[in-house]
Amino acid sequence: MSSVSESIDIDMPVEKVFGYVTDPANWTRYVTSLTDVRDFSSPDVHRGTSFVWEYRMLGMKFGGKGVVEEFEQNRKFSMKMEGGMPIVESFEFDGMDGGKTKMTFAIEYEIPNRVLSMVANSSIVEGLNAKEVKSVLDKVKTLCEAQT
Repeated sequence: MSSVSESIDIDMPVEKVFGYVTDPANWTRYVTSLTDVRDFSSPDVHRGTSFVWEYRMLGMKFGGKGVVEEFEQNRKFSMKMEGGMPIVESFEFDGMDGGKTKMTFAIEYEIPNRVLSMVANSSIVEGLNAKEVKSVLDKVKTLCEAQT
């Protein structure tokens, strides 16, 4: 599996950032390639909550089932998605002085053969995923800070 990880400081208290990131209504707002999430096993997200997901990359759709693997209030949140493009998305939250939050976002993923056959080079997919991580961080920062 390949992985990418980055961090960002957000001018909002950790409990608000955590609440925003873990709310399924927001997932497609800040994860550009995630086009749909539905069929949640529980109305409240917690460890073990399952769902159906759809993702788009390079004009191709991937889908499958996901499960929340970690849910530590205001500290950690991770989802494992299996299916067409196996991926684990993990968020870590650290409260900072002045009501700020340091958020780290990491993804671990496998590149499906049909994607490799299109691009013929895994570094292209790795570059796209690195941009996706940066995009997620920037969007969460912008969307959270706009609420203050």
